[in-house]
This record gives sequence, C-alpha cells and structure tokens, in this order.
Amino acid sequence: MGEEREVALGIALKSLLATAEKQGVDLEALAGGAAEALIVDRAYGSWYVSQAILEIQKAVDALAVE
Repeated sequence: MGEEREVALGIALKSLLATAEKQGVDLEALAGGAAEALIVDRAYGSWYVSQAILEIQKAVDALAVE
C-alpha cells in the first residue's frame, strides 16, 4: 500500500471513530465488536486480522488522548 493511501486510511478511521464518539457510541465496545467480526471472518489472513485489530485499538486510544 502506498504511503499516501495509508495516511488517508488512518485519517478516515480517526474521523469515523470521532464521529461515532460524538454520537454517543462506546468506542471500546465498537472496537471489540469490530475485532470479533474480523476474527470470525475467514476471508482474512491471521496476520492481517491481528494488525487490523491493533490499528483499530491504537486509533481508539489516540482519540482518548486528544
């Protein structure tokens, strides 16, 4: 993946999470649900799933700091 696309996806994830939080969504519960969905979907390889879960949690944690 190109660096520009990676940055854009990170910004998109952060924006989605910030919007969800403003609408009253529990971000920890949302992240947990997303992790569960990734784990049970056999379409994804295990390395990608673990990395995706890590990136989701890092994005949630970053919003908590701001």
